[in-house]
Amino acid sequence: MVEDVIIDTDIGDDIDDAFALAFALNSSELNVKAVTTVFGKVEVRTKLALKLLKTFGREDIPVATGVGKPFFERTYRRERYLGNEVPRQAVVLVEDEPLPKPYPKHAVDLIISTVMDSRNEVTIIPVGALTNIAACIIKEPKLVERAKLVIMGGAVSNWFRPTVSRAEHNIRCDPEAARIVFESGIPITMVGLDVTMKCALSEEQVDSIRKRGLATTTLLTYMTAGWGGSRVILHDPLAVAVSFDPTLTKSQPRLVNVVTTGKARGFTLASESDTPNAQVCIDVDSDRFVSMFMKRILKSPN
Repeated sequence: MVEDVIIDTDIGDDIDDAFALAFALNSSELNVKAVTTVFGKVEVRTKLALKLLKTFGREDIPVATGVGKPFFERTYRRERYLGNEVPRQAVVLVEDEPLPKPYPKHAVDLIISTVMDSRNEVTIIPVGALTNIAACIIKEPKLVERAKLVIMGGAVSNWFRPTVSRAEHNIRCDPEAARIVFESGIPITMVGLDVTMKCALSEEQVDSIRKRGLATTTLLTYMTAGWGGSRVILHDPLAVAVSFDPTLTKSQPRLVNVVTTGKARGFTLASESDTPNAQVCIDVDSDRFVSMFMKRILKSPN
């Protein structure tokens, strides 16, 4: 059965968002009903999503601009947590380039209408801050009964960076929104750093994408160069994959609490409980997933 999905993304910073959207478009198990953008320079993120969809020949998918600011603006040591930086991948946008028009209404309205008007359950895949999703739940509480979430965010251990105690980026960008979502009762699968950090591309795999020569892989290569990072980790693509193939990961029911105060602000604390609020991924078949990802990214979308 084909899964109806909405992808809520902060495309433009880490390259994994662009790869996640490309992976979804090349996955026959998914019907991408809408794409929405969140956090920071959301208008730029919307243009990036529109450009990617155009390159994949999917101008039929609506793209809506969402909330740019976290629920409560605060001052952080790192400016990126306020979302004021221009996404680095914006270098691929060409002035006056003809792009499809963005959806005329707000992302929150597009998400709500897509879910509430659907005959089928819709899976929302948030791969950025959870601000849009929290706003949807506040505006239309019945959403929690009609949709489920596969979230890329959070972590329940520090094994992947034993010398660093820092909250995962997507949750850290808007902990209050994340707390609203986790406490809402909506079904959640949490795909956190515990599993995504195991899913990295080798230099040879990145090079094979560069050499493929399709319009789609060429754009992804330019976006990767704009990002400028040295190691491609498939955080967001793994969440997309889990939405249609949960056997890629092992998970456990946990009660996830989001810390919103103090030095641990943005951390996700997951405990065993008789009343869990999420399925938390704790291990992944990384070889099988990366192989699946590469096959689909390298294929022609047409």
